Amino acid sequence: MKGLRRELPPPTSLVVFEAVARHLSFTAAAGELGVSQAATSRQVRILEDHLGVQLFHRTKRQVRLTPAGEQLHASVTMGFGHILTSVRALREGTAGSALTLATSLAFSTFWLIPRIGRFHATHPDIELRLVTSDSESDWLADRVDAAVIFGPGRYPGFAATPLFSDEVLAVTGASALAEGRYGGAEALLDAPLLHLEQPYKSWISWEDWFARCGVTLPGPLAGRRYNNYAMVHQAARDGVGIALGWRRLIGPELQSGALVEVVPEKVVPAESYHLLVPESRQDNDRIKAVRDWIVEEGKRDWG
Repeated sequence: MKGLRRELPPPTSLVVFEAVARHLSFTAAAGELGVSQAATSRQVRILEDHLGVQLFHRTKRQVRLTPAGEQLHASVTMGFGHILTSVRALREGTAGSALTLATSLAFSTFWLIPRIGRFHATHPDIELRLVTSDSESDWLADRVDAAVIFGPGRYPGFAATPLFSDEVLAVTGASALAEGRYGGAEALLDAPLLHLEQPYKSWISWEDWFARCGVTLPGPLAGRRYNNYAMVHQAARDGVGIALGWRRLIGPELQSGALVEVVPEKVVPAESYHLLVPESRQDNDRIKAVRDWIVEEGKRDWG
């Protein structure tokens, strides 16, 4: 952590950014923080200048996160959440009693966090600490009580409970699709594709997807590349191109029409989501409660 003060932006700017990103409104964020709208805008500008990127698209009627803003918002939300959990535990004298659940940034951001309020309402006695990473070594670390992983479910030393499957679709923003529909998977070879630089091996790339749809590639695929799913997702919503959408993660946006399928082909991976628990902890009642809650939440989806 050497050089932390030099590398990180001013803490106040991160707090203000989190509020604006959550409300998608400078006015609402200023009201929550008890400062002027001008002060709120100034802190966001300080953060953007520090990072050298634009975090918001600003118009007279709307504030939207840019792909860079989406990426930072996910990280800041997770970071502040972890800090808040620790602070509460320390205040209550229960540090070390929280149950640590690890998963990928994509699953946490798009599936788990939107539902976490229901978990706390149902299980107010369980302090759940979330750890997000795209590294299997982090998911299976000693400090982790359980992990939600998309994969084959076979990991030595861990008991695996199957949770639910998923399917992978070609999607884009509704406004982009209005310009013209595609007849089938093969037609996407000439489309603007959005690639995820795969964070771990079980995720499907465009090359995998085309192969499973029976499409032979004429050569390397072109397109824009991003290193996390939040950026791919936002670029697709903005109509930048066509992304591979994991239905479990984008279900609400498919229902609302914010994202739409561009071709009828779908790929159902052989892998699925599993809850992994160290064999020494598989009889833990709190872990069982988390497992059962995730299973029930999965039933709210399309599966």
